[in-house]
Amino acid sequence: MRKGAYVFFFILLVVAIVVMIVGNPLSFFNPSQKATHSKVDVGFVVLNQSDEFVRINFEEIAPNVKYVGINREESPSQNTTKTTHIHLIRGYKLDATGNASSWIFVVRQPQQVSLVTYDRSGETVNTWLGGYPEKEIIISEIITPRKLFEKNREQIFKTPQAITTESRELALAEGNYYLTINGPQKTRYLVFDAKTGVLTSSND
Repeated sequence: MRKGAYVFFFILLVVAIVVMIVGNPLSFFNPSQKATHSKVDVGFVVLNQSDEFVRINFEEIAPNVKYVGINREESPSQNTTKTTHIHLIRGYKLDATGNASSWIFVVRQPQQVSLVTYDRSGETVNTWLGGYPEKEIIISEIITPRKLFEKNREQIFKTPQAITTESRELALAEGNYYLTINGPQKTRYLVFDAKTGVLTSSND
């Protein structure tokens, strides 16, 4: 009996050491540890995978939105693409050039309203059940985020250090750009005319 107890204790000790060294073997079966993404080529290139996030140029991905849910290989007609209407655009973590870590579009089509996201994984389309502004955004009639930042650089970046010490989110709706700047001292809110890029309001 005593010999059997020693053998059992020895086995338990070996198992405990293996778990400590290798880790919990059951963790391999935890689905939350893994994530899968369906990648779609949307016309931008990942230049540096080691960056915290990839900067995405608005001008490169915006033309893709009108083709959401449409097979481009079938040469869609002008009438088909004209049924796609953009009502809201948001950009997150914008850099000094107006590029963002991700862009989202609320897009209305006859069959549904979609939330279209462009990030380092490509294009993702999900059904949108929330509200959205009534006015449609015509991409060809607005100033791009890049040009907006160029035109208002002094108002957006009060100091040279602001580029790295502040974070920026941009929303476009109802004919205006709404820029939120989170800094170490306070949060700034700037409003620009979406067509001209002129600053119309701020809390500075």
